[in-house]
Amino acid sequence: MDLGFLRPLYESDAPVASVHLDTGRDRTDADKELELRWRHLQSELSALGTDKATLDVLEEAVKEGTSRAFGDHGHSLFASQGRLLGSYTLSEPPAQDRALLMPIPDPLPLVVDRGRQLPYVLVALDRVNAKVSAYTARPTTEPASEQEFTGADLRNIDTMGRGGPGVLSGYNGRFDGQNFANETWRENASRIAQHVRDAVAQVNAQVIFVGGDEEAIAYLRDNIAERRLNIPIHLVPGGRGGPDAEERLHQAAAEALRDFVVEGHDDIIADYQQKLANDQAVRGTEPTLPMLSEGRVRTLLLGADRDDEPRLWGSPHEPILVAKGPNALDDPDAAFQAPASALMLRSAMASDAEFSEILEHGHTSGDSGAILRFPKSPQEQL
Repeated sequence: MDLGFLRPLYESDAPVASVHLDTGRDRTDADKELELRWRHLQSELSALGTDKATLDVLEEAVKEGTSRAFGDHGHSLFASQGRLLGSYTLSEPPAQDRALLMPIPDPLPLVVDRGRQLPYVLVALDRVNAKVSAYTARPTTEPASEQEFTGADLRNIDTMGRGGPGVLSGYNGRFDGQNFANETWRENASRIAQHVRDAVAQVNAQVIFVGGDEEAIAYLRDNIAERRLNIPIHLVPGGRGGPDAEERLHQAAAEALRDFVVEGHDDIIADYQQKLANDQAVRGTEPTLPMLSEGRVRTLLLGADRDDEPRLWGSPHEPILVAKGPNALDDPDAAFQAPASALMLRSAMASDAEFSEILEHGHTSGDSGAILRFPKSPQEQL
């Protein structure tokens, strides 16, 4: 994951208030629960010294975000000196409500959530009709775009124009109806494939989910392959045929997306393990810190489990620097402490490193590590 989207959160020189809040509205008393949870976090922030202007802008953001909330979701909010630095909808509620006031933002729940979402295209089709929906990686009930397609069938095509005398039935009886039907379905699939390609390009989709008529899906696969659209295509239950079929399709796509994300993380972990064996990666917080401070990390790996998270030291002047103690930094007197994940993410963002959650077979972790931009030196390997 590219961490560049976090840059606006670091634009303030003053302390930053970070809020991660369950804003789900899938319960009858959700509004009252949300108000109580926010009041609790507001009291915590006030006790930490958060100014009133910042508390006010956060409260406004909570109200605005939850007014558009849907289902079982959450929000991450960041503010400083009365200015909202960022407001993000989370696809799932955070593991626990959390509010901090620190010299830097606390973005781990946000980046973990981002890493569990991917842009995708969902296709419901039969041999004549199709609906192509494109979804971004941001949680939403509505697609970024949706196109419906109605192709030719054997009732609305000009069969005379296709064959001519001596070919169609009635002209020496030699018209091959089955081949003609297959040609029609293939032409429909070709046109649908172009809609799919456009949808993929719109959201930069990483996977396509398709449900519906099996033969139509086979035709669509062939046409997508011809267009060199080299992203995975997964078949899911449901499709066209009324609201129930479409609901099954959306539920199956959501489950398939979760499985696809887990498989992607498994691939990352497998690559990480291989690089560890070849001195191209490090495991654990302590070995990772000098790699971050020297700008040598290609991908920072952190688990979402924060129960035993240590506190580290950072520099107000050099965001790339992070260490176990202040004396290892550029200005020990000005150094500050913060949770390890907050400082490590700031360092990774400052050096243009990428991020991946440590998620093994769908299970969260409290581990950390890094894939390096180049192998460790012989001295470091000792």
